[in-house]
Amino acid sequence: MTFPRAVAAAVLIGTAFVSAQPAQAAVPDLQLVSKTVGPGSATSQSAIAECPLPGYSILGAGAEVVGGRGQTSLSTYTQIEREWGSTQADEDADGTTADWSLTAFAICSTGPHRDSISQGTAYDSTAEKIVTVRCPAGTVTTSAGAAMSDGGSLVLDDAAPSADLTSVTVDVFETQAGRTDNWNANAAARCGAPLPGIQRVAATSVNDSASYKSVTATCPAGKKVVGTGHEIVNGKGQVLLDDVAPSPDLSSVRVDAWEDQDGTTNNWTVTAYAVCATP
Repeated sequence: MTFPRAVAAAVLIGTAFVSAQPAQAAVPDLQLVSKTVGPGSATSQSAIAECPLPGYSILGAGAEVVGGRGQTSLSTYTQIEREWGSTQADEDADGTTADWSLTAFAICSTGPHRDSISQGTAYDSTAEKIVTVRCPAGTVTTSAGAAMSDGGSLVLDDAAPSADLTSVTVDVFETQAGRTDNWNANAAARCGAPLPGIQRVAATSVNDSASYKSVTATCPAGKKVVGTGHEIVNGKGQVLLDDVAPSPDLSSVRVDAWEDQDGTTNNWTVTAYAVCATP
């Protein structure tokens, strides 16, 4: 594997607007909460960012690995009913002696409570699993979320909110090393009435075989990030997710990914999704 030649430029920015049931008047008291564990060289690390209680509920989640450099991979970032942003990352099959840290993010608001809806795959040894969770009729999701079985050797390719924000699709591959045990994957959505001005913004990297790519989806002026998501195309288990990180001012979402240690000749892309609304 070679280290970064340059950060890949975003070559596509797309937006999708949602019109469903009447939206609430505002997204009150929007804030980003974070929690960092490490640095250390544990095989697996997990972190939880908690929305302030009482009164706040979670809209979306994200995660960031620092120091992994293609030898660690995010396996979970999701929003759960305890009003937590939960995340986990794992070292690859041969591990690393480098110290690395993991940060969990929770995007929180005092607006109306939203429901965490999830859907899981079969629990078996299939090398790739895809699952979609759909919000109830008349509701939309503010974020994508994904989780999977413990034990490493899994790559979170996609946790993508649909263009109309009515569903979330998760795609997970086993790594080259594979797994001999059974495992499953889970897609999560945070469903409720549409927020004011809610839309999905997407930014996609160049399509090549660079060893490292970073891309940022930025909300339009006057809007803030309420949720996140990502998509890796043609990684096929050899491109490891590093970050799905909302900016501190909630203006954008950055997604970073690395090829694994021995790289891949595949051309691949990474897409960052920002779910934006008017605060």
